[in-house]
Amino acid sequence: MKKNREAKIIFAVIAVLFAVFLAGPVLRLLGKSVVGPAGLTTGFYAEVLGGRGFLRALGNSFLVASVSAAVTTAAAFVIAYTINYTNVPGPAKKIMRQIALLPMLLPTITYGFAIIYSFGKQGLLTRLFGRQFVEIYGFGGLLTGYVIYTLPISFMLIYNTMCYIDKKYMVVSRIMGDSPFTTFTATVLRPLSGTFAASFIQAFFLSFTDFGIPAAVGGEFEVVASVLYSQMLGSVPNFNNGAVVAMVMLVPSVVSIAVLQYLERYNVRYNKISTVEIRRGRRGTYVSGWRAL
Repeated sequence: MKKNREAKIIFAVIAVLFAVFLAGPVLRLLGKSVVGPAGLTTGFYAEVLGGRGFLRALGNSFLVASVSAAVTTAAAFVIAYTINYTNVPGPAKKIMRQIALLPMLLPTITYGFAIIYSFGKQGLLTRLFGRQFVEIYGFGGLLTGYVIYTLPISFMLIYNTMCYIDKKYMVVSRIMGDSPFTTFTATVLRPLSGTFAASFIQAFFLSFTDFGIPAAVGGEFEVVASVLYSQMLGSVPNFNNGAVVAMVMLVPSVVSIAVLQYLERYNVRYNKISTVEIRRGRRGTYVSGWRAL
């Protein structure tokens, strides 16, 4: 009885916080986007969505967020796989894990300045090697910053899921005569399919809504976050148009939640995780005398 009462109190507190800090501001934004001096109107949406600049920024946001989410998910998988399934020395694995999680402790605008100070025309690496490797202002800079920004989230998702993959299925697969590629896809990739989707969606949404990195290295490659800033806090603020932009930016969040709920049914679950550990060889990973990966 006491536990039920405590649970109800906690639920009530969370509901109040949700209403005050999330539902309230969203409703105010919605009101600003559809209410003008003459009452209800769709004119603000028509003005914003009909503008070529906004549609171009929206397309840029989808492009760079999608590419960065794919790159981040792939990089996170490689790091997690290296830690869990290879014979890389333990200290090196620990360093890799710490590096993957380090960006989590920094504000996003820091990534942009770090890119400038490293790869800019007067950056450290540019001076060291005598040439600039990549144009940092625009798509390249945004992609680099977004990957650094979202890597910790993707890594934690994939790494934590990979820790719960039962390795005995890898043993069985090799004993049954499956090829190394079949073993890899069936016992590693397949259980991670739902996590890959979650990682992509999380990285996409974080990249799509971030402002700190575009503010530093966006250049002329305008994205939705920078449009929102110019509408709300520019030299001539337009709060109604800014509210429209903010409401449009909420759409990926709603879609992401719906997709994650749908993909939940495809997650692989084990009733019990065995303690079988794979035997490691010099050039790869071995399972019960068979070379698996």
